[in-house]
Amino acid sequence: MPANLTPQYYEAEKAFKEAQTIEEKIAALQEMISVIPKHKGTEKLQGQLKKKLSKLREEGEKKSKSTSTYNPYRLDKEGAGQLILIGLPNVGKSSVLGALSNARVNVAQFPFSTGIPLAGMVPYEDVKIQVIDTPPLVVEDVPGEMVGAIQRADAVVVIIDAGSDQALDQLSSTIDFLEEKRLVREDKPEGVKAFRREELLILANKIDLPGAGENLEIIKELYPDLAVYPLSVKTGEGLEQLPHRFFALLDVIRIYSKIPGREADMEAPFVLHRGGTVLEFAQEVHQDLAQGLEKARIWGSAKFDGQPVPRDHVLQDKDIVELHT
Repeated sequence: MPANLTPQYYEAEKAFKEAQTIEEKIAALQEMISVIPKHKGTEKLQGQLKKKLSKLREEGEKKSKSTSTYNPYRLDKEGAGQLILIGLPNVGKSSVLGALSNARVNVAQFPFSTGIPLAGMVPYEDVKIQVIDTPPLVVEDVPGEMVGAIQRADAVVVIIDAGSDQALDQLSSTIDFLEEKRLVREDKPEGVKAFRREELLILANKIDLPGAGENLEIIKELYPDLAVYPLSVKTGEGLEQLPHRFFALLDVIRIYSKIPGREADMEAPFVLHRGGTVLEFAQEVHQDLAQGLEKARIWGSAKFDGQPVPRDHVLQDKDIVELHT
């Protein structure tokens, strides 16, 4: 029986052959498995791909545990989620991170002052968001480890210099790079990690400079599908609201736990993806608790305080949940 492989499969196969890192190869293989036609003619090929994927994952785990293959781009996730900042030289990425967190950034007037990734924790209300500053993007020579870091992040923030004559080129070249590396794409096959263009946040930094406003209008006209946010680290314009934008970009919710007969713990919320259920919350609290879960009571988005809800009830941001086994 012929395999009848699709153009999408051959695209993913091409990406696999061109991949430079294990992370890129794994992503391409996952896509190949996702888009391959599922019938008897491809059963053998599916088995080969899954075997190859398993072998690559094992290889990746061994490398990550080896001190001899230290990867500065592999930063453990902390807080409510991980955002990664990318942009061409001298757009002000380090300045943004330094203004929002206590990270000891190296801010300089010359390009390439950031040599390795640096993480900072940005506070937003009662949670903190991990934000990673990366070395300047040189699209012709991006290390594979950086591509892997972008792929692992929960959200991507692109920074441009709004006051530069090259502002539009900065944005277009960065978007082209993300699409070429299949980190941003229109279609997202099931099981494939990628971002849609509308899921990106574009920070138009240095909005206080002459000509920045005009550049911003042109960018919005040419890229109506992108969320473009103006700010100036120098004057502080837009900085105060930026953590809220970061939190919204993560698309997560905060849930507070309550033990029956006690006050709710409002100091350390659990973080779930938007659309998370009571059962998923219970799994975050403790796996044993989730297995014996019968029902829950919620305060916040409920019709009335303490409303009983089933295990599959969808929670909302800042709900208080009391679990019953």
